[in-house]
Amino acid sequence: MTGRREANRARMRARLLTAALKLFEEGGYEATTIDHIAAEADVARQTVLNHYPHKRDFLVEWGQDRRDRLRTVVDSDEPARTRLHRYFAALAAINERERTLTRMLHVSLRHDEVVAHQHPVPDATIDAIRQGQDRGELRAELPPRTVAEVVTAIYGDTLRRWLTDDAPPFDLAAALAERLDLLLDGLTA
Repeated sequence: MTGRREANRARMRARLLTAALKLFEEGGYEATTIDHIAAEADVARQTVLNHYPHKRDFLVEWGQDRRDRLRTVVDSDEPARTRLHRYFAALAAINERERTLTRMLHVSLRHDEVVAHQHPVPDATIDAIRQGQDRGELRAELPPRTVAEVVTAIYGDTLRRWLTDDAPPFDLAAALAERLDLLLDGLTA
């Protein structure tokens, strides 16, 4: 019985998240209310609140879903440079598919609203750098977390620039790869 209950709960959470993201994309985060989400999902307001007590919880789930998808694209046996490039390419692909939604949420939210509720530096980035240092691929004297923060900052800045115009002003994947290579060339052992 617990398995069925958990499966039903997961399906409801997915249904609510889909409804919320659709509304965020169409009308913006601020303009979307819990009542709107309930109506879109065709459930009671309390059902939404039982699964997502705060509207920002949808953003946390959205971010976690993205991180979960990214975990499947990296192989820990690959060199650090390859892992990081694969990670950036996957991020670019996700953002290209969800550009309107990503743009709407970036425009609507204060940076601290998002960062306060999720880890700002992905563990996969720290792990890739640490492993690259352990294998002698990257300079070992630099703190892995600091390097990962710089990699994350490059991603964030490049993404923000890419989201500024209605039409993408440049190729996101190519720009991320170029900036990552610039950084990694300076970090190569």
